[in-house]
Amino acid sequence: AWELTIGATTAPRVIRADAVVLATPAAATRKLVQAFAPAAATTLAAVESASVAVVTFAFAASELPPPTGSGFLVPPIEGRSIKASTNSSSKWGWLARQAPEVTYVRASLGRHLEEATLQRPDAALAEIARRDLGDILGRRLPVPVDWHVQRWGGGLPQYAVGHVERIELVRNEIATFHGLEVAGAAYDGVGIPAVIGSGRRAARALAEAAGLRD
Repeated sequence: AWELTIGATTAPRVIRADAVVLATPAAATRKLVQAFAPAAATTLAAVESASVAVVTFAFAASELPPPTGSGFLVPPIEGRSIKASTNSSSKWGWLARQAPEVTYVRASLGRHLEEATLQRPDAALAEIARRDLGDILGRRLPVPVDWHVQRWGGGLPQYAVGHVERIELVRNEIATFHGLEVAGAAYDGVGIPAVIGSGRRAARALAEAAGLRD
């Protein structure tokens, strides 16, 4: 069994569990395992990450109809602050049906080793994103009905050459501890489907180790 201390540092609580999945970022997982899995900790310490900010705009559909297509990526060579955009109202039909009077567009900012871009206030980031979007779409975008900035510090792991082999090393050492698995964006992919798959893989491994079936 595993014994874990959780909760606020001012009011810690100890729980016991037969199995644990560490679904934390690489840096946090490193700290959690370094006392008993030093090789895995050292390997996880080498996984770099990028910070990201996602700006969501709500435009009046009468001023900006939903753009064609689901979105686009912006390569670094373009010299833009945004690195991708999602035409949310076009990509997800349920969103368009729920709010036909609004066009939702998202833009993400923050590339690896370019954290300075994200040091601006939310309003400045939103204006930069709106300007870049307008330039790429070929028109000046209207003033949004509303906007929101969500920041993810160190939220995007960077996969360097040899990543697969390094993650295999991590999992091999973690596997020597019964009832422990790792999961998350640092291992098999950063997209939502990949992260879900990582969690399911960890759950299956624990179930098989316990002699349980799906």
